[in-house]
Amino acid sequence: MPRDLDALLAACADRLPQLETQRLMLYAGANLPSARAMAAYNPAFSAYPAMGPTGHKEQPDTELVSELESFTSQAAMTLFGSAWAEVRLASCTLANLAIFHAYCRPGDKVLAPAAEHGGHLSQRRGGTAELAGLVVEDLPFDRRNCQLDAARAAEMITQIRPWLVVLGRSVMIKADDIAPVVSAARAVGAKTLFDASHVLGLIAGGTYPNPFDVGVDLISSSTYKTLPGRPQGLVLGRHPEDAIALREVLDTRMLANYDAGRLPSLAVTLTEAQANGRDYAARIVSNSAALHRALVDVGLPVIGANDGEVHTHQLLLPLSLDADPQAVMHALQAQGILIGTCVDPSSAGHQALRLGTQFITRQGMDGRDMADLARLLGDVLRVGACGRLHARPVADTAQIAGRIQQILSKKKPLGSG
Repeated sequence: MPRDLDALLAACADRLPQLETQRLMLYAGANLPSARAMAAYNPAFSAYPAMGPTGHKEQPDTELVSELESFTSQAAMTLFGSAWAEVRLASCTLANLAIFHAYCRPGDKVLAPAAEHGGHLSQRRGGTAELAGLVVEDLPFDRRNCQLDAARAAEMITQIRPWLVVLGRSVMIKADDIAPVVSAARAVGAKTLFDASHVLGLIAGGTYPNPFDVGVDLISSSTYKTLPGRPQGLVLGRHPEDAIALREVLDTRMLANYDAGRLPSLAVTLTEAQANGRDYAARIVSNSAALHRALVDVGLPVIGANDGEVHTHQLLLPLSLDADPQAVMHALQAQGILIGTCVDPSSAGHQALRLGTQFITRQGMDGRDMADLARLLGDVLRVGACGRLHARPVADTAQIAGRIQQILSKKKPLGSG
């Protein structure tokens, strides 16, 4: 029987305590805002519209909304070194759609990451760009190194002369060399967009290269992965004139209204990242490296990153071809371990588990905890004859639950008193 409203609300209220004490959150696309950021969400700003440009709203009593837009935009500009910032969009998918409409025309050619290499639906062929009538072709990829093939991409840009080149993916285990691509795009008059949704907090913390440093024109991003904020979208730009085209689209075609109640929370998250982002990002990549070593030590295969390389928050574990990715994910969920799946960018047609260290780092875990995590994963996963993984049947779920609770009980969230 479906739960009634009261039961659903009770389950919602129990969600955060479960994540803090009963669930091992290794999903690469999640994070936990600070208590201050969560408390800063203001539903009063959601009660009525605030339409129009900052400082020129159509509704009365919206001056504070404009002030919040200005403050939050400036915080983003300061943190990421941009000339302007757009903070009103609900998600990065909508941010990318707005960018496609603002800077391209139907029929324009776009180069973007392929789905089989970790490209997101808001970037890739068959996805959001085609809603704007754009013709999308796949960027070349180096499967051996699990990175953009920068040399071939630069050659492709010179030959095809696209209008826009989209960089960044949802599967990113180390940084791409994008400088040759940006240089080639500039030479043919193409704009470059870097989708930083997964690595925005690492860019803020200096452990992932800032795309603006090599000349990228635009950065789009969500705000809830390695940047530990509430979900929404963000656009950053290098050139002040580019803000005009985007805001024209937003103010006349896409944003009749938006939830301004998110702005105080985003302002807190960005301000906290200015103060603590370097330490947090360093801890994330340190934990990724330590977990990588620990997984190898317990005999689990890890895709694509080598010892000594700078990691991101993501680690990939290859799944066997005869393992149903959804079944593996749900088997782990039944043990209290939350991990997502993705394409295996190193091997065509294969899937992988994608682990993220950003959430557990936010909870206060450090390198000393990674061996315990690896042993736990070694007990719920098994390596098949092909060297790839299956879920291991676990008879004693209570024992696994107890180990998870023991690990989580020792933690002190970053930024707590």
